Amino acid sequence: MSETEASKSGAAALAAGPLRNQIGVQPSESGWASAGAPAPDSIDPRSVERSLRSSIKDGVAWAVMAGAGERYVSPFIILGQGGLLRLAGITALPGVAGAIVQCVAADVVDALGRRRAICVGAATAQALTWVPFCAGMFLPEPIGYWLMLAAFTLYIGFGNFGGPAWNSLMGQLVPIDRRGRYFGLRNTLIGVGLIASSLTAGAWVTYARGHPGLGLAGLSGQNFAFLTLFVTAMLARLVSAGYLHQMHEPPYRRQPSDRFTLLEFIRRAPRAHFGRFVFYGMWLNAGVGFVGPFFFWYVLSELRFSPAAFAVLTAVNWLAYFGSSLLWGRLTDRIGSKRVLSIGGIGMVFIPLLLLGATELWWFALVQAYEGLVTSAFGIASMNYLFDVVTGPKRARCSAYNALFVTTGTALGTLAGALVATHVRLPLVLGPVTIGHPFTLLCLGSLVLRLLPNLLLLRSFHEFRLQRPVFG
Repeated sequence: MSETEASKSGAAALAAGPLRNQIGVQPSESGWASAGAPAPDSIDPRSVERSLRSSIKDGVAWAVMAGAGERYVSPFIILGQGGLLRLAGITALPGVAGAIVQCVAADVVDALGRRRAICVGAATAQALTWVPFCAGMFLPEPIGYWLMLAAFTLYIGFGNFGGPAWNSLMGQLVPIDRRGRYFGLRNTLIGVGLIASSLTAGAWVTYARGHPGLGLAGLSGQNFAFLTLFVTAMLARLVSAGYLHQMHEPPYRRQPSDRFTLLEFIRRAPRAHFGRFVFYGMWLNAGVGFVGPFFFWYVLSELRFSPAAFAVLTAVNWLAYFGSSLLWGRLTDRIGSKRVLSIGGIGMVFIPLLLLGATELWWFALVQAYEGLVTSAFGIASMNYLFDVVTGPKRARCSAYNALFVTTGTALGTLAGALVATHVRLPLVLGPVTIGHPFTLLCLGSLVLRLLPNLLLLRSFHEFRLQRPVFG
């Protein structure tokens, strides 16, 4: 269970694409899908290949930002003795705000139609939010925390603002029959960047903690190390924005019928496979959020693991996640998105069960590897399922609404988990079982929350890419 399990299983599922081979869905049922995919735009193959290469480079630069910067925001709060509620706040609130921003971004995409410009502008603005975040490190508490929370909310908001435009753009650029393989390869290379940057960052923070002389301008050696990580993250995102600017933008065509409000989406959702898929993701991510952000609180604060051990667990998780991406992508192309999604969704149920009573680094590493494997399946398949089931002009809006529901589920789970961990009096006796630690209680609650959507909703939406598995 990692802090970013929710972001991997949810954020990886923010894209949508053209409808193919619908089974049991009528146009009047969904309102955002049609009976067949529109003919693809005629795009110069050389422009497509250049754009796809630029997208991979953008992804690797983004990975440096995420691995050395975003990934270490929570450890910065934990090691600074910020407490569970502060950790929950900086984990949940920016995510909800960012998802709401995505809904606005979908309107902006429809109004402007300039998706590349939106992506570049959002990435640049996101990079600059590290400036006030770093400034908050020099201010007294609680002013410093509130400034960092505001900056991190803007960071997530700008990152999500470019999401609908990016999903719409990539849905046009990536050929349908290559989607699984391309995103599998892209994710694998992103994983290399994440692992390398995260390991380097963990080693640097661990070294700085033992060398107080590295402190600068009133910062401890540890906080100076965090400062250099966050500055590196800013520079990496600026490089990412440069690669986004190199991508080709095909014509963006939309019809008045492609626009629908959030309330219309909610009203239609129960009758549509895509809507039930969104509700499934929301509920599953509530279970992820209930314990995910608190895993590293448990290992860093309660078990006293070092930042280097944190980096090792992160690396193992990402190695399994991104190392298996290409495999899951190819399998998705062959047997369909829903089947691979089911493997991942059911597999995620067992993660909190494996963490019960665990205290050893080697066992945590095994659980992280398993978590990376199953969430990789879920993430790749979720992205491709959305590409399969939603027509091109509706991608930006559907990805935004999906992000809103998934992120809201994660945030509600996180806030609920924080309240349970801080307000339930322990030890808690439930029949023959005695619960003595809040993390145990969080694992049990997460197990129930993950199990229920798999029992009640997983069978409610169908495969659309293939009418039957293709093994030949």
